[in-house]
Amino acid sequence: MSTKVWSNNYNSSKIDSAFEILNNGGIILYPTETIWAIGCKSILKNSVKRVYEIKKRPYHMPLINLIDETKKIPKYVENLNIKEFDFINKNDTPPTVIYPNCKSKYSFLANDMNEISFRVTPIKELKEIISKIDSPLISSSANISGENFPKRLDNISNSIINSADLILNFEVKSSGRPSEVIKINNGKIEYLRK
Repeated sequence: MSTKVWSNNYNSSKIDSAFEILNNGGIILYPTETIWAIGCKSILKNSVKRVYEIKKRPYHMPLINLIDETKKIPKYVENLNIKEFDFINKNDTPPTVIYPNCKSKYSFLANDMNEISFRVTPIKELKEIISKIDSPLISSSANISGENFPKRLDNISNSIINSADLILNFEVKSSGRPSEVIKINNGKIEYLRK
């Protein structure tokens, strides 16, 4: 299948097409508020496996799940006190947060300690897609594991571009740096990546 590219004039018919591609196990490339990402519908195990294979990423290194709002995280995490994480909604550049107790149904998204990571996207187009597919999006840097993070679409290698079913190229102000990664242990914030 050839890669489709959609630029700037993003509209509801394009959201519907992205919905179809993602629901059928497709892989997408898209800009985020941090760097360019590769992703898929998180709850489709075979699609997640494809992202690992495309990136040549070891399976013991879990991928980030991009979500549209914090109130949906308990769907994937057991015994979560969401109030502990209220500060996330007040942040202009939302961190990636590692949550304990991933539900067994989604264990393929968790690390060896059964933790799962989420970041709430501030980007309207991504929120619409996530809401429409009723699933988080995998959001991992659009590079071969260990290579430089792509700040722009033209920084992404041909092997990654040719593996995607769809490229969403809409205007986003990106920092060019990966998100902060935090973990909350006994009510205390631990920064894993600043």
